[in-house]
Amino acid sequence: MSSLSEHPTVKRFRERTDSATVKPRATPLDAQWLRQLCLDAGADDVGFCDIDRTELAGERADILRFFREPER
Repeated sequence: MSSLSEHPTVKRFRERTDSATVKPRATPLDAQWLRQLCLDAGADDVGFCDIDRTELAGERADILRFFREPER
């Protein structure tokens, strides 16, 4: 196998994520509700921050690349 991207599991994952339709929410998520959901699902710690914070300026391009906003 030449690369990880050629692995059958990776190919199936990409096919599913490429074809998935993300629908924008009518209302913003409640951060406290989402935090509790993550904790209930087994996360040890959960936090949220605004990607427009100046401290994240150097990471913003990667954040947007990996966590795309849904198309409207």
